[in-house]
Amino acid sequence: MRSASEPLGAWDRPDLGVEEFVAALTAHPGDVAARFAALGFGADVLADTLADVPRKVAAYGTTGDVAIDVGWLRGLARADVVALGRLQFERVPHEGRHAVHVPEGGPLTDADLDVSFSRARDLLRADGFSCHSWLLDPLLTDLGPDSGVVRFARRFTVGPVERDTAADQAVAKFVFRSTPDAVRAGDVVPRTRVARLVADHLRAGGHWAQPPGFG
Repeated sequence: MRSASEPLGAWDRPDLGVEEFVAALTAHPGDVAARFAALGFGADVLADTLADVPRKVAAYGTTGDVAIDVGWLRGLARADVVALGRLQFERVPHEGRHAVHVPEGGPLTDADLDVSFSRARDLLRADGFSCHSWLLDPLLTDLGPDSGVVRFARRFTVGPVERDTAADQAVAKFVFRSTPDAVRAGDVVPRTRVARLVADHLRAGGHWAQPPGFG
């Protein structure tokens, strides 16, 4: 089995831009499949994980203020992050916990979340989870107890809440594919409850937070 640090192919180079990475990944799929198989992941995990590559490129683009980070894409291809149902999990735990990521992909239902966490416990032998995200910001409780975002956050014990511009950038990028300044200026149109809450808070001069959560 290859080690986690060993280069895997023509696409596994930190100097590549997003477009170069995608082209190289498309041209050399075999080493990716072999790595996933060697790590014990089936074809379904491989397909679900790599589906985030074109999804992220389409959502954020390859240039500009909100362009996708090629490092994230490399992490997917290396199986450093794997998709297990609705959620993504970092394969290697940090301080005994596997980090959780929430990709674009529709609602966060209790049933889908249960399946994802169960698969992580089975495939990753995970017995603890962490999440560092604006999705855990207590401001989102204004969405109400039936909100999928709120119910997701309740699965974690949330740590200190520190509001700053980095969190503003993260939430504006994820929700609007834009920047906080553009949101404040009214250059984007909120179309969901989450988007309206995000925009209203930024336009009122407030900041968002990305608190840590542990579960």
